[in-house]
Amino acid sequence: MASPANFEATPTSFGVFIHNTKINYGRLYLRQVISGSGTNQSDVIEPNAATGLGQTTVNNWEIYDGLGSDAKLVAYGQGMHTYAGNWQNWFTMVFETERLKGSTLQIMGASLEKSNDWAIVGGTGDFAMAQGVIKRTEYKFTGDEKIHELTIDGYCRIELPAVPAPTKMGPWGGYGGFVREMEGKSRRLESVTIRHANLVERLTFSYVNEDRQIRTAGPFGSAHADSSTPQSIITKITFGPSEFVQRITGAGVVTALSALTIVTNVKTYGPFGTRTGTLFNAPVPSDKTVVGFFVQADNNTVTTIGVYTI
Repeated sequence: MASPANFEATPTSFGVFIHNTKINYGRLYLRQVISGSGTNQSDVIEPNAATGLGQTTVNNWEIYDGLGSDAKLVAYGQGMHTYAGNWQNWFTMVFETERLKGSTLQIMGASLEKSNDWAIVGGTGDFAMAQGVIKRTEYKFTGDEKIHELTIDGYCRIELPAVPAPTKMGPWGGYGGFVREMEGKSRRLESVTIRHANLVERLTFSYVNEDRQIRTAGPFGSAHADSSTPQSIITKITFGPSEFVQRITGAGVVTALSALTIVTNVKTYGPFGTRTGTLFNAPVPSDKTVVGFFVQADNNTVTTIGVYTI
């Protein structure tokens, strides 16, 4: 329901605030039961006898995700509406779904004709500092009950939790070379590119950092141009949005990482290189994911590899 849209990230001591996060939620149905045993509103001020103005009603309207008997309650519209030439509405949309329970939107607006907009003037929880409109259309009116179809269209600010300090594990492989690291903290791996033949010659990876920006680390390893080593293969792995790296395995000889395999929750990639030398299986805990690498490398090959987990 909420998704990033041209966001601006503001770091804080607690996490990262993402501004201008899109709220888009359609086909909601507000049930205004005016009279009868199931009424969900009650008059608290009677209207002026001559003008009809001033009638004020407190409401606890139900808002569902459909019209059938299997429709689920999404929120309540809790507040009031007053007649002042048109019905003027002031209410809080209090969400009841499991993921959004306790979050609110503050709504104001007149009920004009059969269709118009209500203003979103604030919000809390997942909808902090919300602004936008609710597009309202009178869907059905039976005398005792009026049903309004609603579409929420707005923006809010969300806070992403601070990236935890990563755990460094390893390295494994051979010996020698210079240590190469990524910059900052990683939230998740986006892709890994490996140049390999009999050995793992070069490694590059991209990751989402603590500010939700995609960064690239590397290339680490062989400085030779790709065209100068025609026997080498370049493999790029791009991970899906719900795919994460669970562990790596491989092998090392004296001066090089001879093989590398990357295991995700979706599939196994590799091995890249030749599984000769000392085998290793990185002992990543089952409740952790691999979000980055550090290596030792020289101008010919990657010699060792380690992982960062969160």
